[in-house]
Amino acid sequence: MIILYCLNRYFSKGFNKMQKFFKFILFAGTLSIYFPINAQKNNTIDFDAELYAQIVRQSVYQYGTILKSRKVLKDHNHWKKPIDAAFRKLADSSGNPTFPIVYNLIQDNSFNAFAMAGGQFCINSGTLDILDQVIANSEPDAKDKLNFYRERYIAGVLSHELSHYYNKHTFNSVKKFYQLKGNPTGEIILENIKFSQDQEVDADQTGFQLLNKAGYGGEYMIRTLELMSDIDNQYKEYIAKKKLDKTSPESMTSLYFTSHPSPNDRLSRFSSDKQELYSLLATLEKTFDDIQFGKNLDLAKSNLEKALSKFPGNTHLEKSYAICLHKLWMSTASNEDLKVKPVIDMPSFRDSMLFPGGLRKRAVMRTTPGNQTAYTKAKEAYQKVIIKTEDPYFISNYAVFLSYSTEENDMNVAKSLAGSTVRAENSIPLANNLGVVLYWTDDEEKAMEIFRSVANMVDKRVQSFSEKSKSNPDIQAYLQGIGNSIHQKIQLDPDYVYENFTPILNYALLESYKEKTPKTKQLALYYLENYDSSSGWAKYLANLQGINLPEPSQNIKQNVFKVGGIGPGDKLEDLLKLWGQPDKIQIDKSSGSEFYIYSNKETSFLLNIGSVLQVNAYGDNSPGIDKGVTIGSDRGIAEKVFGKQFQKSGSYFGYSQNGNTFVKYRKNKVDQIILQ
Repeated sequence: MIILYCLNRYFSKGFNKMQKFFKFILFAGTLSIYFPINAQKNNTIDFDAELYAQIVRQSVYQYGTILKSRKVLKDHNHWKKPIDAAFRKLADSSGNPTFPIVYNLIQDNSFNAFAMAGGQFCINSGTLDILDQVIANSEPDAKDKLNFYRERYIAGVLSHELSHYYNKHTFNSVKKFYQLKGNPTGEIILENIKFSQDQEVDADQTGFQLLNKAGYGGEYMIRTLELMSDIDNQYKEYIAKKKLDKTSPESMTSLYFTSHPSPNDRLSRFSSDKQELYSLLATLEKTFDDIQFGKNLDLAKSNLEKALSKFPGNTHLEKSYAICLHKLWMSTASNEDLKVKPVIDMPSFRDSMLFPGGLRKRAVMRTTPGNQTAYTKAKEAYQKVIIKTEDPYFISNYAVFLSYSTEENDMNVAKSLAGSTVRAENSIPLANNLGVVLYWTDDEEKAMEIFRSVANMVDKRVQSFSEKSKSNPDIQAYLQGIGNSIHQKIQLDPDYVYENFTPILNYALLESYKEKTPKTKQLALYYLENYDSSSGWAKYLANLQGINLPEPSQNIKQNVFKVGGIGPGDKLEDLLKLWGQPDKIQIDKSSGSEFYIYSNKETSFLLNIGSVLQVNAYGDNSPGIDKGVTIGSDRGIAEKVFGKQFQKSGSYFGYSQNGNTFVKYRKNKVDQIILQ
């Protein structure tokens, strides 16, 4: 695992807020570390070396910040000696240049270790405790040779972390991020996750080689990954047992959104007698994820058919096959045809799934949305497995599916099943689906009553959490986690709506179908402004009510101003090309960011991990804004460029009309300009 803080900054709006502005304005007196720089011509600057040097410098600060926030241990149950020995052997035999290895033990019960770009490492005490348990259970002579086994088992962990350092994975991640920077935000997120997963596989393979070179044997990498697989499955079983994937969908894991491939995937890359098994498990993990998000459904269908040929009659596979066909059929119908949105439950794959232990008034006029052949195939798959399961969420899926049928009996069964699931377990997704079934079985008033009731309950809960989050950082983090989960999932499934918000959407939809009045339009606006304005369902609702949604690009205001060709968001390489080496570099002790100071031009640039965050023009020798505003310009000239609307904070005027700019005037003349 590598630690990389910088990328998250580019998906937040924090740097555009007035209250964050003063943190970096006056660096005199707040900074204490200086790096004098010898002047170089631009054509002699090694831009990669400059970026790598900055990342390494900032990793020192980040490492110190981590240690201050954790309980650091001098030793843990006499583990220090085998850790020192493993680090030394792995490094000495690697063939790489020597470097001072710095590591700390952290009081934390979880299984984890990580590497920093500068060659600093952290190992959780929980990792050592778990390894001790594995050694005791796996090695018959563990008591007599404890340190012998400790050294080899921890080497499996450390070889992976050393590989991150040797292969410069943090540096490569930053470079990859800048390569993608002009792409849409959602594409950047998914591409960076894929890149991170590739780096983890690379660290596994390099670590395997390091273990062999050190004489430990590559099998200790496989043992480490098998242990991680056990831990991963324990977590998945806990989620399933507590039904957190049903009640708190944001807790569901997905291979699309995790920086690490699954242990099964990683194990499938190594030759062993279980390689084929791990490959099958990894394929099913991906298949279940694809069905969750409605992606690659034809391939998912094929994968499940192959799996069912090996495991005939497996209820979990048959259920997922039915849901896959359900979603294939749904893909043939439009949102307009479907009218209201169901929550189709699809669990994440777990290894234990393979290795356990009233009359219709309009029935005559009714047609099933979408492709009838696809619907029939999905129905057959459901009927094959439905008698084998008591899972209320799967039964709810089936009830929703039957509610679209033209057959009277199917519609009656749908109502009965949907009602029974809510009585068995009263959750928001099940209540929502009961509303969907009632709507499609011609009981619109009851459907409206359910959607209204659940929507009001959810909305009150959300507003309460929102208010409490202002003073409770735990609630704030919880809400932020939900927001991040929604943002990620909608990149894969454009129609994704957070499951617990779906009743609010459906309430707004039913009111809009009933009548289009200022009141129902206001309800639609409330949903679009507070819950979702980017999904396909949000666009459908907006279109129903004639509401114009802003383009995603309109939500992010880019700063168009630059000083000497450089502005916020530009890269270190751009700065060095246009400005050359700075006269000195100063580190902000409170944040770890760095000021590149050009004294002769009375201008400084604040950078974090190779990206310009802020530009400060503070003297007559500064070139000023490229659009013609310099130090000494009249305020009237400045406001022709920045706009006349401002927010005063202390002695600074904050302009945001045309870009985030802060100006200090003296006698109506520009005295200082800050871009961020």
